Formats: sequence, C-alpha cells, structure tokens
Amino acid sequence: MEIKSTQFDMTNPFAPLQERVNQVETVLRQMPSAQREQLLAEMLPPMPMHHPAPAIEPAVTMVTVKVEEWDGGPVVQQRYPTTALRPRRIVGYIPWQWRWIVAGIRLTRMMRKSAKQQMKQFNKLQRQMIRRVLPRRNAMRGARAR
Repeated sequence: MEIKSTQFDMTNPFAPLQERVNQVETVLRQMPSAQREQLLAEMLPPMPMHHPAPAIEPAVTMVTVKVEEWDGGPVVQQRYPTTALRPRRIVGYIPWQWRWIVAGIRLTRMMRKSAKQQMKQFNKLQRQMIRRVLPRRNAMRGARAR
C-alpha cells in the first residue's frame, strides 16, 4: 500500500481538499457541456438575487401603548442589598499576663517612635551647628565665615 506524501504534509492543511477539487474539475471538463450544466444545476441551489438596500431609510414611527393596571410606581422591585455575615470575635476573659505583654509591646512601639523622632531632631541640630561653626563658602545668616 502506498502512502501519499501529501497525507502527512501539514504545510498546507487544505492540500487534500484542494486535490479533491482538482479531480472534480478535471472530471467536469471531460463531460459534455449539456450534461455538465445539468449536473451543476442539480448540485448547486439557485443563487438568491441581491436586492440593494434603499439609499433613504423609511422614517421611524414612535407609538405609545396603553398599559393596563399600573399605578405609576416603580416597575422593578428594589431588592435589599445582601448582607455579608462575618464571624465576630467573642471577647472573653484575658488573663493579666497577656494584658502585661500587650502593654509591653505597645510601650516598646511608643519608645521606638519617640527615639526615632529625637534622633532625627538631634541630627538636624548637629548639622546646623556644624554649618554655623565651620562654613566653607556661603555662611548661614548671622554666622561668621572662616
């Protein structure tokens, strides 16, 4: 059995279909013209005639319709927003040791923050003093240049 190379050739995935179309075209060419036209008329449905769209579209007409049994209220019923039920922490008894630990953590944070602010202020003052005592080019106001 012979395997055609085009069967596994995926460079053109439509190759088998094109091959089949070529075979059909050659068979049609070999038929007599009367028989060919009859066969094509049987196989192909008649093409619908194309009607071009009118250049000017007809005007749109707005129509009001009477609605029975409507009191003029809102049409859509408003739904209440869905409530998200989150589990709440039940505050129980906290032993005095834990209270001391929490107080210590908070005190440590406050001390660190205070120390950081004082260090920042001290460095700023130190820079100002160095500028006042040892100015190089442009001395600060009220300072003597050396």
